[in-house]
Amino acid sequence: MTHYSHIPLVRILIPFLGGIILFTSIEFFVPLQVLAAIFASILILAFLISQFLQGDFNYRFAYGFNIMLFFTVAGYALAQGHYEKRQPAHFSKYQWEDSMLRLRIIEPVAEKTNSYQLVARITHIIHPDSALEVRGKLITWLEKEDRAGYLRYGDIIWIENQCQPVREPQNPTSFNYKKFLGRQNIYHQTYRAAGQWYFGGENEGNLIIATAHKMRQKALETLESNNIKERDFAVASALLLGYRDYLDENLRREFAGAGAMHILCVSGLHVGIIFLALNLIFGFLARLPRGRIIKTIVIILLIWFYAAITGFSPSVMRASTMFSFVAAGQAFQRSTNIYNTLAASALILVVMDPFIVNRIGFQLSYIAVISIVTLQPLFYKRLYFKNPILDKSWGILTVSMAAQLGTGPLSLFYFNQFPNYFLLTNLIVIPLTSIILKAGLLLFFTTPLAWVSQFVGTILSKILWVLHSSVKFIEGLPGSTTMNVFITFNEKLFILGVIAFAGLFFLVKQKRYFYLALLPAFLLSLSVSARSWNNHIQRSFVVYHMPSGTAIDFFHGNKCYFYACENTLNNPSNLTFNTKDYRLRSGAAPNNIKLLNQNQEQQEKQPVFHYNGFLLAEDHSFKIVEDSIPEENLFGDTLDFVIVRNNPPFSVKELTDAFPARQIIFDSSNSFWKSREMKDQCDSLELNCWSVTQQGAFVYDLQKKRRDDPARFF
Repeated sequence: MTHYSHIPLVRILIPFLGGIILFTSIEFFVPLQVLAAIFASILILAFLISQFLQGDFNYRFAYGFNIMLFFTVAGYALAQGHYEKRQPAHFSKYQWEDSMLRLRIIEPVAEKTNSYQLVARITHIIHPDSALEVRGKLITWLEKEDRAGYLRYGDIIWIENQCQPVREPQNPTSFNYKKFLGRQNIYHQTYRAAGQWYFGGENEGNLIIATAHKMRQKALETLESNNIKERDFAVASALLLGYRDYLDENLRREFAGAGAMHILCVSGLHVGIIFLALNLIFGFLARLPRGRIIKTIVIILLIWFYAAITGFSPSVMRASTMFSFVAAGQAFQRSTNIYNTLAASALILVVMDPFIVNRIGFQLSYIAVISIVTLQPLFYKRLYFKNPILDKSWGILTVSMAAQLGTGPLSLFYFNQFPNYFLLTNLIVIPLTSIILKAGLLLFFTTPLAWVSQFVGTILSKILWVLHSSVKFIEGLPGSTTMNVFITFNEKLFILGVIAFAGLFFLVKQKRYFYLALLPAFLLSLSVSARSWNNHIQRSFVVYHMPSGTAIDFFHGNKCYFYACENTLNNPSNLTFNTKDYRLRSGAAPNNIKLLNQNQEQQEKQPVFHYNGFLLAEDHSFKIVEDSIPEENLFGDTLDFVIVRNNPPFSVKELTDAFPARQIIFDSSNSFWKSREMKDQCDSLELNCWSVTQQGAFVYDLQKKRRDDPARFF
């Protein structure tokens, strides 16, 4: 096992990351004067330690503690300094009327179904009397039209100074898009129809990045003009260039289900293959005077040239930085520690962008590499094959096992699924990926020779077909994917803890690591048991935020009974997107989710009764009302909940006269303006109400005693 003194950069990186993660978790801003005082105190403490404890073995921990404290505070300060919204020049602090915003596009424009999405940096606010230089990012959607389709990285556009803050998630446990954008320093958004924005000039962005995007566009055109068509083109553009806009849902599902999605994200695997190929091709340079230095420079330049072709995507930047350090270590013939190399590349990336630590790609990349470096040799040494083909196959399998052990908990946490045939998949796709990468690079370099590039393109299309067919076959096998798995954040950490301590036990053969692995294993079983029990005894209901539709879930233990309007049922992808996360968290498996119907005979044994818009669950009465007010109250008493949908023509007063209720809920099938109008009426009548359109999903525990105001936002 590597001694801690041999990995100083790891010892620096861990507290540094800890400080960044602490800030992103609490987002508490410490005044600069306080930070300066803390740093001064740490330096004074370091001086005192060196003067009075120097050489005292019993107090050696004080040195390490002081260093860890320094870098933790440094990480916290760095993350705080990158939070643009708090800076005085942020555009949100200048909400002038009759002003214009000058935007510079800083990322490639993404084509969506009905719009173009662009990320822009605001450079100026223009007022009729003055102009002010500001900063801040804005995510903008432009109505789909030819003029918007011509926009490119670096172009300038003008819009009116009317932007909205990014909203919080509107459904419980759903993906927090606001937090996701916030960690990219994007806090506002806007939509502009055709004619509501103005073109202000071409390409004023960074010349290197602009050139990289042009190179990637040229590479895409090269693929398309050399016999790479349709789905093969979509796979090639993702695998070779990291451009995934052409991947449809079926392709994504097939590759994810087979456990091959990682090859469609240009990352360490791809750059590693290129690094090994370049190392072999330019190996002869090492025999020349100063040949190692020349070889290293050539390899690093070509690695970054490939990064440029991919448009400097974040994953390629991570991998290129990592392998640049590996190449530099080889140049000086130093036996560099791989953990130090990884830590050095990670330090550079987090100093440039501290919020990168929260990105899934960053976490998966580094955990995968650490797992491979640590665990793969242990697995590989277990078996020995004289046959080179079997030996290579065993090497691929051990790499796959090591990577999957590390990234598996993260995949379960983020994606709620696990590919069961990942070993078979990687045994096929990794060799094919290596061939495709080399053939793709050959295609790009032979473009001037049309007949050669056409031939290479034809061969490449055949290999892509084999790759896609293999992935599709594996994904179609019975039980290829374990779906709908839910684990909490803490459970993810517990699983990683078990893997880490078990790995250390096998590495150094010390029993203490075995016993340490038992602790997270016990905490994991405790957490899963507690969550399962809570799900078993739950009795609750939720009215989801479903754009232009109605979706209501009643949870009775691990079973879910739901009511939905026709518009929602006709759009299953929208239903799944808005309800899946909460249903998984509540323990409702897909086979335990039942649509409520009005056949009373089939409902006799159900805990939720539904008839003609009336519902009864756990002694709570409900009525769903839309276009008219029924004359009869089936329950003949004050209802617990009245759910109003689809912009009804009557007033709240008319509704409550017919159906007095303890709580009125306006779901998201009502327009924003109608919801606000009805909520204002409720407020004037001092009625308890909840507008899903304005306030987000309504969640209520049916086991609670009735109260005057039972409303609870998740």
